[in-house]
Amino acid sequence: MDTNDVLSTLRREIEDGSLPPGAVLKQEALAERFKVSRQPVRQALDRLLESGLLDRRPDRSLAVAGLDADQARDLVEVRSLLECAALRNAIASMTESDLRKARRLNEDLLEEDEPAILEELDLAFHRALYGRAGNARLLGMIDDLRRESRRAYSRQPKGSAERPTLYDDHNAIIEACARGDVAAASDALDRHLRLTTAPLVMKESQT
Repeated sequence: MDTNDVLSTLRREIEDGSLPPGAVLKQEALAERFKVSRQPVRQALDRLLESGLLDRRPDRSLAVAGLDADQARDLVEVRSLLECAALRNAIASMTESDLRKARRLNEDLLEEDEPAILEELDLAFHRALYGRAGNARLLGMIDDLRRESRRAYSRQPKGSAERPTLYDDHNAIIEACARGDVAAASDALDRHLRLTTAPLVMKESQT
C-alpha cells in the first residue's frame, strides 16, 4: 500500500461519514492500521489537509474538518444559485424521457440501503433534470459542490425521517418541471437544498 492507497481510503471514509468531523487522525495508529511506515501516512494526511478535509488543531494534531455556520450558509447559497440556474435553463428543453428517468431514479432512491449507491442515484437524479441546461462547465461546478455534501447520505438510511423528505422534495421538483412551471421548480429545488444540506453541515460543525 502506498500514499495514494492510504489517501483514497481515508478520503472515502471521510466523505461517507465513517470518519466523522472532529475525529483525530494519528500517524502511528494509521501506519499500524495500513501496515506501512509513517511516511506515506504523513504524505496522505498532508494532502487531505491541503484539500480542506482535515483541520490542524491548536495542539498540532489533525482532525476531520467540519463546516462552521458561515461556511454552511455559503455552501447552500452557492449550490442553490448554480443548481436553480441549471434547472431553469433545462426546463424548456426537458423531455418526457428525462422526467421518466428522474421518476425511476427517485423510486430507487427511496428503497436504497447503501450510502454510496444512494449518492450515485441522487447525482443521477439531478443530472437527469439539469442535463438539458446546455452548459458543461456549470454542471461540472455543481458536481464538485455536491461532493462537499457527500456525508449527508450516511445520515439518510432507509426508514429514516430524512428519506421520505428527500423523496417528496424530488417529486415536487419533477411535477413542477412537468408543468413547465419554472418558478415553482426553482422554489422547490431551493427549499430542498436548504432543508437537506444546511442542517447536515451545521450538525457536523457542532461535533
